[in-house]
Amino acid sequence: MENKKIQLAYLDERVILTMIITALLGLVITGFKYKNYEHCFDFHIKAKANFYRTDEPIHFETDALYAKEFQWDFGDNENSQTNISSVVHAYNLPGEYTVALTVNGTCTEYKTVYITRAPKLENPLLQPRFICPQQAEVGKAVTFQDTTPGAHSWEWRFGETAVIDATASTASYVYKTPGLKTISLVLNNDPKQLGVCKVYVNDKTVAPSRSNARTPARSSGPSFVIVPAKPQTPTLEEQSRPQPAITEPPKPQGVNISKQDLESKLRGVVNNYLTAENFSQYFCNNLNVPVSLNGTEITFNQFCTKLSSIKNDKKIKQLNVQQIKSSETNCLIGLNVSLKMKQGFLGIF
Repeated sequence: MENKKIQLAYLDERVILTMIITALLGLVITGFKYKNYEHCFDFHIKAKANFYRTDEPIHFETDALYAKEFQWDFGDNENSQTNISSVVHAYNLPGEYTVALTVNGTCTEYKTVYITRAPKLENPLLQPRFICPQQAEVGKAVTFQDTTPGAHSWEWRFGETAVIDATASTASYVYKTPGLKTISLVLNNDPKQLGVCKVYVNDKTVAPSRSNARTPARSSGPSFVIVPAKPQTPTLEEQSRPQPAITEPPKPQGVNISKQDLESKLRGVVNNYLTAENFSQYFCNNLNVPVSLNGTEITFNQFCTKLSSIKNDKKIKQLNVQQIKSSETNCLIGLNVSLKMKQGFLGIF
């Protein structure tokens, strides 16, 4: 038989080199895309406030601590961009608002808040009167001054964090981020002596327009100043156009519940088969309404936490609940609760 020689396949060195370079480029491109890929981790928005009412500050914060940029849209045509994970905002009108937070420009989370109208102060002298500039600039100090007669202590919060920023009658602050900021002032350590104003902070590369600056009018009433998210002077043509009527958003309507049924459901919280969330329809989803528990004011969420710690309603001697409802929405806006424990079961009450 004739011997056949097997000829080995031969790859040119240039072909091998091209394949290696192509593979390396692919790895580099893949690595670059992976490094710059923004994966949306789960995060949440929390809202904290004494009361969810008009002209009262609400502290919004998020657990997206990994993020570097936070863009807040408060659902009322006002927004704020910060580099920290919290912000303060106050609503001018009652209604339902959807708050949207976008982190790093890619991932968005939402939360709905319900704002009720703040009651009129019985004593107008409790209302703070302070000088509040309408505009400021990033990196430049802006000054606020309280002129309220009889004030002897001050708690200023300038809208970038929820902490107290100053404690004197006249205070200066340097903003680090642009956008609309909500300033709040509490006088004499009394939450009822609360004043709110809003300031638009321009980026340091944009000089504030003098034509837009307005001097707050002197009056005998509170010197609150509210500015739009982007201050601008309308043209003569725009001023001549008829302005549409301002309509408030529809108010949420509460579901009726009798005194007996409410007390029975609260006993269900004690026995740990109901939670605060089961009462949302009666409170129009605002579970932070005030509850006067044996003369101590707490929120409904906190009240349910205390009830669940009892664990057995047989320890309760008396539970008497008085409802406070809104005449406009039928929502429960407060409770007066008398709770007595049987002897030997004092618990945390």
